[in-house]
Amino acid sequence: MPAEMNDKISVLVKEHFPTFYQESGPVFSAFIEAYYEYLEQTDQTIDFSRNLLSYQDLDTTTAQFLEQFKKLYLDQLPGLIKADDRLTIKHIMDYYRSKGSERSIQLLFRILFDEAATVNKPGLDVIKPSTSAFRLPRYIEVYAPEINNLIALEGLEIVGATSGAKGFVESISTNIIGGARVHIVQLSNLRGNFLRGEIIAKSSDGLMEDMPVVTGSLSSVDITLGGQDFIKGDEFEVIADVGKQGKVRATAIDNATGLIEYQLSNGGFGFSTNTSFTSIDVNTQHLLVNNVVNAAQSYSNTSKVDNAEFIRFERVDQKVEKVTYLSGSDMISHLNTKLGNTEGAEEVFIVGKEAGGNVVANGVLIAEEGSGANGTLHIATHTGTFGDQLALSANLLVNTHIFQNNERIAEEENVTLDITGTSGSFSAGDEVKGDESLAVGKIVTVNSTVMTLNSVFGAFTSNDNVVDITSGVANTANVTGVVVTAQGANATLGTFSNSSAKVYSLNISDITGAFDNGKKIRGDRSLAVATLTSQSDTGASDIFANGTSTINATVDTFTNVSVHAEVIGSNATNVGFRNAKFSNGSTGTFYQNTAAFIIGVESNTYANVVTVGTGNGSTFKIGGLENEESITIYTDFVGDNNTANVAFLDCVIDGQSSNSVGGNSGIGFVDTIFVRTKGGGYANGEVVTFSSGGAGGGAPTTNATGTITTNDTGQGNIISATVTAAGAGFFTQNVAGTIATSGGSGAVLNANVDFGYGFPKSPQLGFEAVLDDVLTRFSGNIGTITSLTDINPGNNYNFDPFVSVYTKGIAKFDRRDVVVNLTGMNTGAGGAPIDFVIGETINQTVTSAGQTLTVNTITVQNTSTSSNTTTGNTENFHIGSSIVQVKNSTVNAIGDVFFSNSTVLGIKNGRVKETFANGLINFTINTQPFTSNSTINAISIASANSLNSETNVFTTVASNGSISDSAVSKGQVYKFTNNGDGTGDVGLRRLTFSLGFNDSGTLEGATSGAGGTILNLYEDSNTNPIGDNAVINADAKSANGIITAVDVIDSGIAYEHGANLTLRHTGNSNIVVSGTANVTTTGISPGIHASTESHLNTKYIHDNDFYQSHSYQVETGLSLNKYRDILLKSAHVAGTKLFGKVVKESTVNNAVTVSNSSITQAAT
Repeated sequence: MPAEMNDKISVLVKEHFPTFYQESGPVFSAFIEAYYEYLEQTDQTIDFSRNLLSYQDLDTTTAQFLEQFKKLYLDQLPGLIKADDRLTIKHIMDYYRSKGSERSIQLLFRILFDEAATVNKPGLDVIKPSTSAFRLPRYIEVYAPEINNLIALEGLEIVGATSGAKGFVESISTNIIGGARVHIVQLSNLRGNFLRGEIIAKSSDGLMEDMPVVTGSLSSVDITLGGQDFIKGDEFEVIADVGKQGKVRATAIDNATGLIEYQLSNGGFGFSTNTSFTSIDVNTQHLLVNNVVNAAQSYSNTSKVDNAEFIRFERVDQKVEKVTYLSGSDMISHLNTKLGNTEGAEEVFIVGKEAGGNVVANGVLIAEEGSGANGTLHIATHTGTFGDQLALSANLLVNTHIFQNNERIAEEENVTLDITGTSGSFSAGDEVKGDESLAVGKIVTVNSTVMTLNSVFGAFTSNDNVVDITSGVANTANVTGVVVTAQGANATLGTFSNSSAKVYSLNISDITGAFDNGKKIRGDRSLAVATLTSQSDTGASDIFANGTSTINATVDTFTNVSVHAEVIGSNATNVGFRNAKFSNGSTGTFYQNTAAFIIGVESNTYANVVTVGTGNGSTFKIGGLENEESITIYTDFVGDNNTANVAFLDCVIDGQSSNSVGGNSGIGFVDTIFVRTKGGGYANGEVVTFSSGGAGGGAPTTNATGTITTNDTGQGNIISATVTAAGAGFFTQNVAGTIATSGGSGAVLNANVDFGYGFPKSPQLGFEAVLDDVLTRFSGNIGTITSLTDINPGNNYNFDPFVSVYTKGIAKFDRRDVVVNLTGMNTGAGGAPIDFVIGETINQTVTSAGQTLTVNTITVQNTSTSSNTTTGNTENFHIGSSIVQVKNSTVNAIGDVFFSNSTVLGIKNGRVKETFANGLINFTINTQPFTSNSTINAISIASANSLNSETNVFTTVASNGSISDSAVSKGQVYKFTNNGDGTGDVGLRRLTFSLGFNDSGTLEGATSGAGGTILNLYEDSNTNPIGDNAVINADAKSANGIITAVDVIDSGIAYEHGANLTLRHTGNSNIVVSGTANVTTTGISPGIHASTESHLNTKYIHDNDFYQSHSYQVETGLSLNKYRDILLKSAHVAGTKLFGKVVKESTVNNAVTVSNSSITQAAT
């Protein structure tokens, strides 16, 4: 430790002089003391030396020493700094230690400029390929017989019973698709793939009862028609009848010929974008024909096709039979000679004879194959049939339910169904039906996955849910697969007769397969059922070539392989068809042979088939409309079949017996229950079930049920029964019911069966119903086609197909374009009549005469008021309603309300209804049908507003008058003639459906100004009716970019395995792709990136300048030129590149006030 020092040396001077100086030299001593006092003054030598220890402290050092410190420690910094020198020197080591880092630059700017600085590294924003974390969500769709078992799986690991796949359940959600619940199980840590149809369970517990079943998700798509003009990577939405949100990406494309390109030549009028109202067909079969002969003398062709010999939409048949034969060595030798002739094959006629030697058939051979003595012939039959023509004996199950002439009959089959999702409990012997196919059968065996059936009629499908119709309990199961284990025969029934109430003889032909005695047969149309007891052959037993008796063979088997289809277009040499089918109902193809002629069923037109075209799959939809008109129209036609596939024209309209009032419609239902015998021991509310009386005496399509009411005497006698479910598909009356009882006995209850006509809207309604309650309405817009969309070009076409766009509900009115004869035509500047412009619009205001009715007090009968009557106003006669005035017992006036004010109703469409004594009814148009009378002849509304509880609205007429209603009829010029003398004619394409053109008045073109006074008008018979007058041309061409394979990128939800799919481009293409769905495994959702290092929308490409790993950017309030040199010298790292960015910050005061409160917050 240094000795303590006195701050002043001068006070010690005297003590250091010898004594004699104090006596002899006091002045010198005083001088020396004064000298030291001087040196001890501030900034003098002794002062410095005495304070050296304090000068080494920056807080107390002098300015001179501070400069030395700066030279020593701040040598790399410029002399002028904004920060405090002493503080800077103290902390300069922080700067030096961090030199080259962001921290050093921030310190530098704070020291030199007192500015904040931020250092960014552009290299961090350079894109780094394949470094973004990508996650692919996976899930399974399941059916849950017990929802709580599904919910319990959340957060747990599950395992598939068949696949062994495992995964953790992250979440569970439920969607409603098409009215059905679809449960979605989101997974993580998936190992393996879950499979459709397997049961899932907790990994820890294993399989348990009522666990969820995987229904599968869209896994892949098999392309059937690949569209055109696409590229790899194009994405498509997956459109299906069931399922949504799926998406696929194109992975492979190809080029091909024979794709269809469409041109909209004329948009016509009367079309809708609703495909159930306007039908679109592109022919699926195309024939090149010759020797077209029309044997019909005349026929009505309301759907005209230019240069056609066949009627549009008629059925065309090509009759071909397949015969296998035995013992025909001479036949084979002869055929080889004739068909192998080097100068050209000769035509061979085949004659068929029955066992007695009578000729029963002949035709021309169109194909053959054989070896040894046996072979097969395809014969274009000209007369008769080579078929078996069996005579069957059969016993009807219900003697009043008989077959119909010319219907197909089918033999029962055995079927195995793969099922899943069973609800309830099926039992052997129960009868089941498919809810979609309406096929029926009887259970032989059943478990949770397989159901075997016999006595099957109809064809089950994998879209069916099977429903138990025997037990009356809601037992159901989902069908996932169908295998026919024993296929039944089928044939066409000709004549039949009966020897007793149930024993019938049936003559059949066109037989497919072999009938077996003891099996049941059913009529496809009548649904009559009988048990086959015996059969005998009445068909061809032997065949002969060219009628030569020595060239023969014995008939072994016969198959009807005829083809039929519907014409959609034709000309002199080509015919296009839709719905081509073989006689057994499978998809068919016409035979290419001139001997196998085709014949139109309606037109009786014949033609020889020269070539059968190829190509399939091309379709399109209507994309847009113009000239739109809103209409409401009924869409039912009495020429169709009802919901039970019985022709409306075959249904009895009215009567009193069980065979009348629609009794043969197949729409029988229970409306009341009769108690025949009361019995005893029953309890109130017990259920009675009616499960017989269906087709052929079997079960109805849906059982009827009711509840019983017993007396209160304690005896349990049934006094009445009430229908709770009417059922469907009854054919007989007085069906006996079965009561589910705990102790009752002896009661007999019978059902009274009523019958409806089977119109789709309300099948149970019949003769007594109001037509509007029975018929189906279409309400929507019709117009002119402006564009096509969802175009599928198909593939492999070697012809230009016919196209049909047809609105049946409009075209059937047969409203064609009109030709208007004019006089006094408008003239131009030179006095010459003005020409119309093709395509210009013509508008005509059309007026119709009507009647005004000034009414007295209006009375409304209303069930919601205590008095049941109130005073109304004219609004109770709502616009569009019909009103009736009863003039006497046989005459009524009728009209439609089209306007009203406070006292007056405007009436149009006036008519008078007259009923004669013989029951005939006559309607007469009358524009003034109503009469005025203040006390009698009241008018009333034809149909009261039941929504307002109205039962009637009526009043009397104080006075009447005349009125006219006007509307605009619209047309488009498609031709005109200018005779030059002020007369001419103009052809107008109809652009309105509900309104035509007046045959008087004037017309004028909106563009040309041409026009004149109307002499008369007539329909142009050379034009097609609206609803059938669009012209769309189709050309077969080559194309590129045809999709051949896709990957599923989003499985969506609820798609069905094997379903037909439409793939719609997510861009602006109107071309679509077709495919079929494979719904087999775990679902996939669009992947997501958890980071964005690889994304160009947030990152940048390396440019060796700014965007690189060795650049940095300083963001501060100063421009780069003010600090560049300093930073490069003081803090820059060699090998890096400096960039600057000016960032200005400002400080503002913001006041935020909370409304209706005293709280105020200030922020700086």
